[in-house]
This record gives sequence, C-alpha cells and structure tokens, in this order.
Amino acid sequence: MRALRMNFPGRVREAALERAQARCEHVDADGNRCPCALHPGHYEFAHIVADRMGGRPSLDNCAVWCTPCHRAAYAADAAKIAQQRRLEKRERGTKAPSRPMPGSTFFRTSRGLDGLVRDRATGAVLSRRGSIDVRDL
Repeated sequence: MRALRMNFPGRVREAALERAQARCEHVDADGNRCPCALHPGHYEFAHIVADRMGGRPSLDNCAVWCTPCHRAAYAADAAKIAQQRRLEKRERGTKAPSRPMPGSTFFRTSRGLDGLVRDRATGAVLSRRGSIDVRDL
C-alpha cells in the first residue's frame, strides 16, 4: 500500500523509447500491435501493471503507448483502480461513514400517511422545525 504515485525515472523512459523503435507498443486482444508512429508529445509511458495495483516503476513494467491507446486502456482499468482505492481507505479506516437514505428502515424517522414525522425507536411524534404547537401554550 503506497500513498504516492511512482513515476518512471528518466533512464527507464529513455530505454523504453529506444526499445519501442518509434512505434506504439500497445497490443490488442487479438495480438496485433498498434500501427501508430510515436511523435514527441503524442505518446505516454504506461504501467503494464497499474501503479496502484503494485506495479513497480521499472523497464519491465513500462510501455510506450500512443495517447489514444493509453486513454482507452486507462478507461478500462479505471474501475479496478477505484476499487483498489476504496479497499485501501477501508483498511486504513479513513472511509467516510455512509448515512442512511431518508425513508429507508435504517433512517431514524419515518413520515406516516397522516403527514406526521415519528421517531422509529420510540414512536413519538416529532414536531416540525419552526412551527408552534398550540398544545404547548
């Protein structure tokens, strides 16, 4: 469990660019390599195993992909990354407590068909805010 993102060092990025030979390294499900040529500013260094999922910033885990391929791959992995973040928050105990939805059985009050708001635990009728009950006068 790491808190900070681990970017690739410069020497790893240079070695990955040299290995790519000016072509996108993304391979689709059928085993075909992307035909895009890499132009300065139009490629990204991708983690093969996502950083959040334990991938290290090494040459073995680095791939040079054109921007469209990287965006498509990240969109597919976004749900897995979000789930990993939720699990980490739960393990650390920093997940915000969820509040019950109004009207559910877990909510502490209920509104009857007569329009009165009652406490679920005691059944007592709760007065509305800002109103004056004439019986209290």
